[in-house]
Amino acid sequence: MKVRSLTMRHYRNYTDQTVVFDEGVNIFSGENAQGKTNLIEALFFLSRGYSHRAVRKQEIITFDESDMYVSAEVTRGDVRHNIRYKTDQSGKELTLDQKKAKHSQVSRTFPVILFEPDDLHIIKAGPERRRRFIDEELSEAIPAYRKVLKQYRRALKQRNALLKAIRQDATLTVMLDGWDEQLVALGSKLISYRLAYLKRLNTAAKKIHRILSGEREELSLMYQNNVIDRPAYQRDIEKAFAEKIAESRETDLEKGTSVTGPHLDDIVVMIGGREARRFGSQGQQRTAAIALKLSQIDIYEALTGELPIVLLDDILSELDESRQRNILKLIDRNQSVITCTNADFMRRHHPEGIAVFTVHNGVISQGGKGDQTEELPSGTEDEKEDSQDIN
Repeated sequence: MKVRSLTMRHYRNYTDQTVVFDEGVNIFSGENAQGKTNLIEALFFLSRGYSHRAVRKQEIITFDESDMYVSAEVTRGDVRHNIRYKTDQSGKELTLDQKKAKHSQVSRTFPVILFEPDDLHIIKAGPERRRRFIDEELSEAIPAYRKVLKQYRRALKQRNALLKAIRQDATLTVMLDGWDEQLVALGSKLISYRLAYLKRLNTAAKKIHRILSGEREELSLMYQNNVIDRPAYQRDIEKAFAEKIAESRETDLEKGTSVTGPHLDDIVVMIGGREARRFGSQGQQRTAAIALKLSQIDIYEALTGELPIVLLDDILSELDESRQRNILKLIDRNQSVITCTNADFMRRHHPEGIAVFTVHNGVISQGGKGDQTEELPSGTEDEKEDSQDIN
């Protein structure tokens, strides 16, 4: 899997810009607030269908503009694909090879793994952050998981609303059984997916962590769940969930919320048999976080046979040179897009085979190994023709 080019029009601070990528390592350097993260976001948005840092899609459209256009040309093996997203006053449209598509289709054609500074805090953060990590990566690798998760969240929201309504009208209690059944059925599927995923994650992350720690420390993961809190429950998750939710009904009614289910799951990360969140140093927590994120590459490849494109948004500057070097070795097989404020470290680690770009005030220029740069074109003729209807 490779991304060949990306075109952005009215995307954040990019007025009209096309980038042609190298098949290996692509470095985008520049001062802060020049547009490096916007480039990473555009690639992620086109792949996943949402922004990792914007609440509303309107936020990614250039200020005072009403339309936005972003497209990419990608290849899988010998097959070339075009992905295009546009939005204007008449609505929005996503196409894959000139046909309307869903983002679940696009994400399988154009898989990316994003690593941003906030990911370094996965270990130190609360359970919600680690659940989000599981949900995002599982949804990307297994489309069926995304559907079940959406249905579970809807059922959970409805059940919680009913629990609150029962406080005012006790006769509504008879409606709880139906929502309990839905929550149990959907939640059991989620737990089964997560159990299988955690087995893969434990193996992959342990291997990567050994490399990152220089074989000095051992990482292990434990699935923390209030439905299958005893090993025997794993044989019949649905039965266990049904028993647990029946036991907790009184508490649920008292609190007005569901206190049992996978919406409260957590991953406990252990280093040397001790919980990293409580006892690990900052360096140990960061190393464990890197292992969790980079393990997604191996897991995705095992599940799909594809190597995803790796996006590193200003991560390496947060780490010491040893961790930088190890990360670059681990992603060596992947095409990568890396942002930084200074590309010197990449020239030390990869003296050959990298493409270096400069980003300044929403304009991307490309340079070779010297200091000369050339402003990139603002789109091919085909791409300009494709987007005429929103300009």
